[in-house]
Amino acid sequence: MRQRGFRLSLLGRFSLLSLLALTVLGVVVGLVLTSRIEHRARTNATRLAVVMARTGAASALTPADLRGPVSPRRASVLDRTLKRPLIGNGAAIVKVYNDKGTVVYAGNHEQIGEREPDEVTRPLAGSVVNEMARGTHDNGKGARMLSVYLPLSVAGGARPDGVFELYLPYAPVAAAIAHDTRILTLILIAGLLLVWLGLFRIVASASRRLRRQAREDHLTKLPNRAQLHADGARALRSATRSDRLVALLLIDLDRFKEINDTLGHEQGDMLLIEVAARLRDALRPSDVLARLGGDEFAVLITELPDRGAAVELSGRLRDALARPFALCGVAIELGASIGIAFRGDHGNDLGTLLRRADVAMYEAKHGGSGIATYERSRDPYSPDRLALASELRRGIADGELVLHYQPKVAVDGGRVTGVEALVRWQHPTRGLLAPADFVPLAERTGMIGAVTHWVIETALAQSRVWADAGLDLPVAVNLSGADVLDAGLADTIAAALDHAGVAGNRLECELSEDTVLADPGRAIESLTRLRAMGVRLSLDDFGQGQSSLSYLKRLPLDELKIDRSFVMGMATDDSDAAIVRATIDLGRHLGLSVVAEGVETDEVLSSLADLRCDVAQGFGLSRPLPIEELTRWLDERAAARVF
Repeated sequence: MRQRGFRLSLLGRFSLLSLLALTVLGVVVGLVLTSRIEHRARTNATRLAVVMARTGAASALTPADLRGPVSPRRASVLDRTLKRPLIGNGAAIVKVYNDKGTVVYAGNHEQIGEREPDEVTRPLAGSVVNEMARGTHDNGKGARMLSVYLPLSVAGGARPDGVFELYLPYAPVAAAIAHDTRILTLILIAGLLLVWLGLFRIVASASRRLRRQAREDHLTKLPNRAQLHADGARALRSATRSDRLVALLLIDLDRFKEINDTLGHEQGDMLLIEVAARLRDALRPSDVLARLGGDEFAVLITELPDRGAAVELSGRLRDALARPFALCGVAIELGASIGIAFRGDHGNDLGTLLRRADVAMYEAKHGGSGIATYERSRDPYSPDRLALASELRRGIADGELVLHYQPKVAVDGGRVTGVEALVRWQHPTRGLLAPADFVPLAERTGMIGAVTHWVIETALAQSRVWADAGLDLPVAVNLSGADVLDAGLADTIAAALDHAGVAGNRLECELSEDTVLADPGRAIESLTRLRAMGVRLSLDDFGQGQSSLSYLKRLPLDELKIDRSFVMGMATDDSDAAIVRATIDLGRHLGLSVVAEGVETDEVLSSLADLRCDVAQGFGLSRPLPIEELTRWLDERAAARVF
């Protein structure tokens, strides 16, 4: 595995770059200060030389003095005028050159008579020259000196007839530079240090905030996905060493989108905060709770005595979320679906556990159990399921799908009011597969649209055959959530009706409650278009606890189908009987036909008749039948004059 290189934190980068910037700034300021002081020293030396040349040398020297080196006696006389004023300047020296470059006078008498023609070239042309030199002989040796050359006019002519040179020691200038540099450095360091400390506090605070935001969900203040991955990696490594049982729970809220769209995003955020608080209160301190985004949460459990404890904890979490929430003065009921994956059995890294917990959560939500543990056989992304998905795609193209039809019978009189078309897959090696074996796979892999399209076209073609034979049998088909939210659904069904040559009222579309509530706005728009075409609409599995009566009122429905679990238990469970009775009354008051699914006994059928239920469907009347067997079943009922 490639190791990550060392990376400085934001605070570390700021500290390094700011200290580097301060160092560079200090060096630049020092260089500028040194340059300014040297410039000032040269200017002062030039001014002193000008004063001495004009007030001393010009008046003390004569044209005769410039014709050649002065005598020792004359040099002593000139010392009083030219040398004595410089006694306070330490090693300061004066020289006077004639126009031939000969030193006619020097404060150091030993230098009188020396020739330095190069030194007088520019001053004789009228230029003032100031420069740094080493020693008084400008030979690169000795102490640093400030040297100034001035044009000198003794005879009063327009052209200079000599040059006045003044050497001043650089040591006082260097001392001034060092003194001023020390003071400025202290001031600069103190000022910049105060600024740096202020910026350091700001950057340190921002760095801590950014680090916290990088691993914390801004709304609930729970760890986010990135932090869960970091915590999970450490926990899984530790669990691997000690062979401890670790579980990952993936929690998806039911009906949150509906609540968020109805009450607004602000109330939705408040609901998520309350959900996070309830989940946190139901967990142990050692459990890691994180929000992955939207209405999805995860719990990493690192101290599990057994697998049953994870299921028990999932039940407690669902119970905590089942209690009503108070929002805008309204009691909101919110459910949850939880998928569980275990380290070792289902994966050894957090990414794998998350993917497999997501598969389990999908099964929990769509299977109606609310809690599910990962099963490889249900995973659309496992090698076996991927192979099955490939086979399903081929099977659709090769005509391996078949329809079985389950009759719907009027409770009053026993007339067959229609049939429900249920898809099966005649697999070449696995035999006849029920919808539960491949429809969820089709939904997860995006093939459900092709399956639904085939079911609608095949069912409508059979409806045309029945119509030609004189049978009035509307056919019902099931729509998935992806079908209902497909903007092209109405156009697809319109084309199928036109191709089969049947009216819209020959088709009934059944949809589940969670299908509608996933996106009520889009669902209502799509269903309204179908209703305008004459297609009948039925709400399937009504009563599972996901219903929203406000949306039920807005849906363009024709029929309610009571969930089979209540119908099957109504003969032995008073609560189930009460739910069935209430649903029938609700449907009647809303002007909807009511179908009871799961009718398996004459006793249940009789009870439904007493409750004035409209239609019954179930194995007690007929199981789903292939077209040949359905034809015989219909003929037998016609012979018995029940049809």
